[in-house]
Amino acid sequence: MAPNVNKDHYCLLVLVTVILLCLLACGEDPPFEEPDTTEKGARADTSDIPETGAWVTYSPYKWPHDGSPCVSEYCIVYSDSAHYELKKKCGHFADARFLEVLEWFGFDRQADFLYPPGHSKIDVYLERTREENMAAAYWGVVIMSLNAPDLDTNSRVYHYLFGHELTHVFEFLIEGRVNLGTDVWFREGIAICGGGGINRIRDRSDLEEWILKNSGAPNKGNPVSIHRWEDFPEGSDITGYYTVFEIVMRILLDPAGTNRSLQDVVNLFYDVREGTPFEDAFPDNFGLSLAELEDCIFDLMMDYLPESE
Repeated sequence: MAPNVNKDHYCLLVLVTVILLCLLACGEDPPFEEPDTTEKGARADTSDIPETGAWVTYSPYKWPHDGSPCVSEYCIVYSDSAHYELKKKCGHFADARFLEVLEWFGFDRQADFLYPPGHSKIDVYLERTREENMAAAYWGVVIMSLNAPDLDTNSRVYHYLFGHELTHVFEFLIEGRVNLGTDVWFREGIAICGGGGINRIRDRSDLEEWILKNSGAPNKGNPVSIHRWEDFPEGSDITGYYTVFEIVMRILLDPAGTNRSLQDVVNLFYDVREGTPFEDAFPDNFGLSLAELEDCIFDLMMDYLPESE
């Protein structure tokens, strides 16, 4: 704790940060309908929007930019109104976080990346003036809201959000497709870990509370049952599910769990890229079927988590 900071104020700040983190950490949005490339395609009514920007084609957000993007090593930063120095700062920050993602995966084959046609960098759209408060990833795209006057690169929230979304982008660039081919629980679990984790389920008591809270749901809160966005129970707390997605991924990758590796994750992405369905790629790389994992996941979580204090 910083010196001379009132403890109550500090606790409130931490709480607000965690809440903001959970609200924004939604990863990429539900699957986007692949663009119609005919003359009467989905973009027929957006002729006034600059053709630059992969988000125009590969996301539902057809937003124009100010015409002055900033190019960095891995990214091109666009915005509706951010001044150039802010875009430059964002580009450097996004570069640093993407490099951390690459180092985390131990990945040095950037020549393998499949960018959207006509693109060779990650498009970052820094949203400043709209009502949306969002962090999202699409094929070759990160969209990030910034309502503050400046981007606080020391902020745990933005450190997490950029890491989370750029982990999604990493998967997009390996798979090279409009919609990711992995299950929701898997892609969000790895993105949460790539962001640095949210760690809201810390022990067995937390897990028991989760199980009790979701006992009436069709899938009883089982994280591995969330294969598609439509699988979330109606009215469920989606960000709450992220907390259990994270635990599942930690179990898969931890030597104290099933002892798989990030290379197994990368290999799975490549398998999906080559057309292998996720339900087949998962057992090939992780040693058990999705049905087996779903059946035993709560037992694995209970064994993995420490006793409640």
